[in-house]
Parts: sequence; C-alpha cells; structure tokens
Amino acid sequence: MSTLLLCGLNHKTASVELRERCAGILQAELKELCAEHGEIALLSTCNRVEAYAVGGPSADELRAFFARRGEMDDAEAAEHLYVREGRNAAKHLFFVASSLDSLVVGETQIRAQVKEAYASAQETGAVGPVLHQLFQAALRVSKEIAETTGVGRGTVSVAGAAADLAERVFGKLSNACVGVLGAGDTAELVVGHMQRRGVERVSVFNRTPERAHELAAKHNGAGHALSDLAGRLHELDVIVAAAGDTEPILTAPMVRRAIGKRRGRPIVMVDIAVPRAVDPAVDSIDNAYRYDMDALTDVTMDALRLRRRDFLHCCTLIDAAALRLDAGERGMRVGKTIQELESHYREVGDRELEQLERRLPDLNDDEREHLRRSIHRLVRKFLHVPVRALRDGGAQTSDALKRAVSRSKSDDE
Repeated sequence: MSTLLLCGLNHKTASVELRERCAGILQAELKELCAEHGEIALLSTCNRVEAYAVGGPSADELRAFFARRGEMDDAEAAEHLYVREGRNAAKHLFFVASSLDSLVVGETQIRAQVKEAYASAQETGAVGPVLHQLFQAALRVSKEIAETTGVGRGTVSVAGAAADLAERVFGKLSNACVGVLGAGDTAELVVGHMQRRGVERVSVFNRTPERAHELAAKHNGAGHALSDLAGRLHELDVIVAAAGDTEPILTAPMVRRAIGKRRGRPIVMVDIAVPRAVDPAVDSIDNAYRYDMDALTDVTMDALRLRRRDFLHCCTLIDAAALRLDAGERGMRVGKTIQELESHYREVGDRELEQLERRLPDLNDDEREHLRRSIHRLVRKFLHVPVRALRDGGAQTSDALKRAVSRSKSDDE
C-alpha cells in the first residue's frame, strides 16, 4: 500500500496573500495528477490549502504543483510549503478536523469543510479505501473532541473573531452601522455576532440580492445587491467581508470616495474572505482601517489560552485515533496479501492437479474427486503458517510475503 502524503500551506506558514494565490486550486486539477488507481483530496479553506494523496503524485510532484499554482520560486516553496507522510499526515488531518490547527482553536466550521472536501473528492472518483478510512477517522475524532473536551469555549469561529476585532478597533458597536459582504454561512454567523454586541443597523450585500434580503430579514436588517455597495459605502462604519472574488470587491477608489463623504469619520474593514475582498491599497487612505485574516491572530490567543488545559486530552484522543487507523490499514494490507497468497497457492495446486490427471487417465470420477480434495487440503495446510505469520506480523511481514509471491509468479512464467 502506498504511503499517505500531505502537501500544503496554512495560516502558520504563509501570509493570506500567498494563501489566496493557491486558493483557486480545484479538486479536478489534483485528480489529473493521479495515476489510474491513485487517491487524492483537496482541503481548501480561508486558513489552508492542502492535498492528501495515496498512490498518485510523489511528494516532489505535489510540492512542484503547489509552487507552480502559487507562483513560488524554490526558496518560497521551501519556506512556506510543508509535506507530511504516513501517520504524521493522518494526525495532521485529525488536528485540522478537530479545529486544533485552526486560526481560531475550537471553531465550528472546519469539520463541515473537511466533510465537504471528502465529498468533493468522492464526486471526482478520487477516493479509494485509504482516503475513505482517513477522512472517516478524522470526522469521528473531531466529533469526539467536540463532545468531550472544552475546545469549543469562547470565540469559536472566524466570524466571532472578526466581530471581536471590529469591536477592539471601533469601540462600542451598538451605535455602528455595519455592512456584511456575502450571504453564506459565515456571513450569517457574522450578523449574529454583531447583534450580540448590540448592533442594530446591519446591511447585507450579496451578488444575489434575494439571498441578501433573506439573510437580512432573519435579523431585522437590510438586504442589498452587491452593485449597490459603492453608493452606500459612506453610510457604513464597519464592514466585514465574508465573501471574496478573484478581484477585490472593495477597491481603493471606492473607499476614497466614501471617506470623502464621511467628513473625517473612519471606516473599519475586517476582511475574512480568501481571496481577499478589500484591496490592500486601501491601507494608504487616511481614516480607512483594513484588517485581514493575518490580523486575527492576536484576537484568537485569548481563546487559545482558555483551551490549553484541554489540549493534552485532545492529543491523547488523536493518538488513539491514529493507532486505530494504522490497525485498520494494516488489516486491509494483510487481507489483500492473504487473498493474493491464497490465489497463488490455489493456482499452483490446480496446475499440479491437471498434470496428475493427465498422467493418470484411467482414474474414475470418485478417484478424481478424492485426488482433488487431497490437493486442496494440502494447499490449505501449506497456507496455514504464512497466513498466521501475516496476521501476527506487521507491514514488513506483509511486504516480504508479497514480494515472495511476485517472485514465485515470475518463476512460474
């Protein structure tokens, strides 16, 4: 069985600018890297872009793919990309799915994102037995950690951290007019967090106006088409961008015009979209304050400190899950080798039986049946010792017997 490989970058190793350059990678692109029976899955979120592969591209090929798509030279790739193999790759996914590797430790969205990545890989036919076991194990341990530890206390989403940051920068939000870009799950979480902080005036802007109106109606806000944003920008004190595009939605000229109408009153922009929705050139405009995903780190440290005492327990649960996964993979490997071994022994027995029957043409049907049963009993007895060795031994025993069967087949040919 081929080794599990992981290649990617995240909020710990790369800036949001570099992450957004890799955010356009598609599952279908990765599938093209695989051999006929290879397995590969893409996990792409605002905090990370990672590929998990088995029996497909090598670690060097995955690294080269990410470097090319992220427009990285060799030095950048070495600095920002990480590669994990085998159990280390599996444990990394367990930490990710359990939100222990998130920017906001304990955030609740990552498990659903891992499930979506698994489903997307299945749709392209890129999931086989190894990735199936891996992702199922990751989802199980993440659920166990959520239910049995305290990692979900405090701020548990990027949306909550964005609201915290807006409050730190702007001050009391109850008097603020807040705009939210996007109408998806994250945008809805942002609206909820804002209202819990006393915000009464929320405007939702979305490419599909109907979705903006639907979300706004749930929270007594106002829904608008995204095309209305430029004309209403000067009315907003705080903007949280929860949806982005290949090009910035909030450009420097838009913000400059809005600031000019506000008579010195600032606009605070918290950009949690990847790719980013707010043009970094906004930083040069007076009274315009832009914060992206990289700025959320300080906000999340308080929540992380609350959860550190639970971290050891989480690590124990993840270690146990990794051991169970190893046992399952070993069982799959051993089972496949046993099947190959049994098939090879039976083929050898059948050939010997055919030769005996040709040498003894005068045998009657009862004698032929007795001979056949005797050969099959011998095959089962010969199989007993190597099968027991396979079940008691580890991967090395399985690989050694597999090589021996291959050599035997070559000799027979």
